[in-house]
Amino acid sequence: MVDEQSTILDWTNLPPAAAQVSLWAGLHDAQIVTIQSNFLERTVTLHLESDHLLEFHNLPLDMQFLLRLDGVQSARVVHHAAWPGTFSIPDGISQEEQSRLIAEYQSKCREESLSWADLENALTTECQQVLDIADATLATANDNSVALRISGLLNYTEYRELFLRAERLTLTRGDGHELGIAGLLKMGQAYGDTFERQKTRAPQAESDGDSKEKLP
Repeated sequence: MVDEQSTILDWTNLPPAAAQVSLWAGLHDAQIVTIQSNFLERTVTLHLESDHLLEFHNLPLDMQFLLRLDGVQSARVVHHAAWPGTFSIPDGISQEEQSRLIAEYQSKCREESLSWADLENALTTECQQVLDIADATLATANDNSVALRISGLLNYTEYRELFLRAERLTLTRGDGHELGIAGLLKMGQAYGDTFERQKTRAPQAESDGDSKEKLP
């Protein structure tokens, strides 16, 4: 039997008991604007901005969300080097076939490690060099240790995947208010629900408007 104490919570080989939760509701269209590491204290803090959440919840538009990891055990960043072979999508093929060809091409790309320090240095608010979050997932264990995976576009052009492993994760607003992952997801869900309701009502409103114009 594997000793539970020796089981490492990491995306490379997540234990079966690890609980995973998508952070998409709270972090889609958000940006990592800076990353601060303190190697001595073993911390990494991601400074996040999400304009649509701040505006929707009537919060100051310059407020950030601070995602802090304590007891950091691993911080990695990778990119995918494109396969140099010939690739093209024939005209007139189905969407399903197009997706299959793209997936086949992407499977030939090579994952390569990059420098975490270089990533931190590349993110600068002064020059608006940010990481646009495309996806984020958090895995947790019974001892509160976490593994975090975030993917997105660096400076709007280069795809990156971030992997962090730590003993503990906290999330606060820039004003010091304790938010937590659950709080962020709740904010994102409220925004998403309202957006979907508005999108559903829009066609009906247009239809009603057209009907009124046709009345004698």
